[in-house]
Amino acid sequence: MAKKMLVIANWKMYIESPKAAKKMVQGIKRSSLALSGVEIWLAPSFVLLPGVSALLKRSLIKVGAQTLSAHSSSSDSAQDKAHTGEVSAVMLKNAGVSFVIVGHSERRAAGESDEAVRAELLSAAEAGLSPVLCIGERERTPDGAHWGLLEAQLASALRDQERVAQKLVVAYEPVWAIGKSAKDAMAPSELEETIIFIRKTLADLLDRPRALKVRILYGGSVEGENASALVETGGAGGFLVGHASADISSFVEIIKTVRGSKKKQ
Repeated sequence: MAKKMLVIANWKMYIESPKAAKKMVQGIKRSSLALSGVEIWLAPSFVLLPGVSALLKRSLIKVGAQTLSAHSSSSDSAQDKAHTGEVSAVMLKNAGVSFVIVGHSERRAAGESDEAVRAELLSAAEAGLSPVLCIGERERTPDGAHWGLLEAQLASALRDQERVAQKLVVAYEPVWAIGKSAKDAMAPSELEETIIFIRKTLADLLDRPRALKVRILYGGSVEGENASALVETGGAGGFLVGHASADISSFVEIIKTVRGSKKKQ
């Protein structure tokens, strides 16, 4: 059975107060009938997680985190828990979180290494959370070096880790496409080529049956204007939405467009 299309809202620091978060959640709930058939996941900031989780307690909408600690706190050792300011996968699980974004380009730009991304992904999986693994190149190079970068990011996180495949989501977010208008963002034909490459790499790392079950999302200047083509021609299994997810009208428009689109097989 094919999985539903998935749209994830990465609120980053756009939604700053419980009041604003409540307004967004209520707006999405009011549109729920029009949005049926699409999975919706919300990733608020850490401080907003308890309130958003409470608002969505009886909802099908899932709540997740934007990042997590590379340090595991699953043992009873005090030393394993001595990490000021860190939030572990177990803590997130206990807070009602069901997924977590791992390796976002903004986290990598701030110094997060491939080793840390792998540790975060494994920690999330061990806690029963769905890891949303972000990958993406800073630029497309004429010599095709960007393919090697994508392969390296996937291999570093997933090599010899077949057990994480069941709940894994991959979000392809080319850094060069972020912050552009829909018409200047990634072309659907480019996305199609990239998703085929990602799927093949996943098959090499996880085996083909597991790879076929992994949803591959796209992020990078997604709007209602280009969402349909990115699904129907590009083959996206949904979207990781940044800035547009903080505007209820824009976010709902993207979800409605996804709902009305037929994914290219």
